[in-house]
Amino acid sequence: MDQPVPKYYRIYEELLNDIQKGVYQNDNLFPSDTDLVKKFNVSRGTIREAIKLLFQQGFLIRKQGKGTFVTYRKIEQDAEKLIGFTELMKKHNLKPSAKVLKKEIVIPTANISHLMNLKTGKKVVRLIRLRYGDSQPLIVERSFFNYELFEPIFDMDLEKNSIFELLHKKTKTELGNALQRIEAISAGKEEHQWLEVDLRTPLLLIKRLIKPKDQQIFQYSEDVYRSDRINFSTKTVPYNPDFGLNPLPLDLSEKDWF
Repeated sequence: MDQPVPKYYRIYEELLNDIQKGVYQNDNLFPSDTDLVKKFNVSRGTIREAIKLLFQQGFLIRKQGKGTFVTYRKIEQDAEKLIGFTELMKKHNLKPSAKVLKKEIVIPTANISHLMNLKTGKKVVRLIRLRYGDSQPLIVERSFFNYELFEPIFDMDLEKNSIFELLHKKTKTELGNALQRIEAISAGKEEHQWLEVDLRTPLLLIKRLIKPKDQQIFQYSEDVYRSDRINFSTKTVPYNPDFGLNPLPLDLSEKDWF
């Protein structure tokens, strides 16, 4: 026997259909919860459940002090190219900004030292930044940087400047190969607070190792992306049955990735 469809889901389907048919155009102000309560004659809680699905799927965004708007646009990032957040935002005509939540020089854990191939006692810079596009929080960056390579830019403004650009302009460090691994996670307390999403909202976790040309590893990071606002694209090569004989390593502890 089929289960009845919840009211909030029927409302979600109707609103989604209106968006897809163009009843609500891109960048249009979306009706308020109060207006939708009157329209559907349901409780505010039911409306919020319906709206939550539209937010999670990237059809709505909140603009601080302005309200909720319809959006069809997602930020597309090529997973095969190393690009800084600032460059990515400029590419999509969005204003980049950042907030440094933590910056400190520490002795890393054994696991971080192992991942970054550091000798015992070598220091790293631990940096946590919240990244914004047009004042909307999009990414939480949790990074560890090789202190010896990062030290020349440590005291520079990391809220107004791109780390990659600073390296290029102020140091001789040239970034080389990078390895990225994408995982699905759910928002915890910090992501809920910093990214302004509900607890357990689906997010993307990008684990990244970056190595300068002819040098030791520069950076290891675990960046959390809002999956409703940012997509990753990749290119594939034609099918080859021999691929299965030489699988790519799946463990970040592997040293032959580079």
